[in-house]
Amino acid sequence: MCKQKAITTIIIGHVTKDGSIAGPRVLEHMVDTVLYLEGERYFSYRILRGVKNRFGSTNEIGMFEMENEGLVEIVDPSSILISDKEDSSNSGTVVIVSMEGTRPLLVELQALVTQSVFGIPRRNAIRN
Repeated sequence: MCKQKAITTIIIGHVTKDGSIAGPRVLEHMVDTVLYLEGERYFSYRILRGVKNRFGSTNEIGMFEMENEGLVEIVDPSSILISDKEDSSNSGTVVIVSMEGTRPLLVELQALVTQSVFGIPRRNAIRN
């Protein structure tokens, strides 16, 4: 009925811990587009990622911020991924270019190093 009357329909599904769509794969095969809305629980930023698009590229993302009016587009995502530091000679900090789909993003990486009392030092990575 939706196809015959050209009605846009949005079906919301659940993504499992391993990143796949929960339930039968028939849902993914019957739709034109699959979009993932990704984000961390305590941050206001969200990424809308195209996983399947029958009519175009899936190498695109959109970055949004949750505000009082709802999701608002972030026009310059690199501005939120780099801290506001005037001194560019900070030890352990570097700005890199990361490709997310077809969009280049400037991202700040920080490396903090401390002495270890263990024979083999422990290495940790934290993604924000």
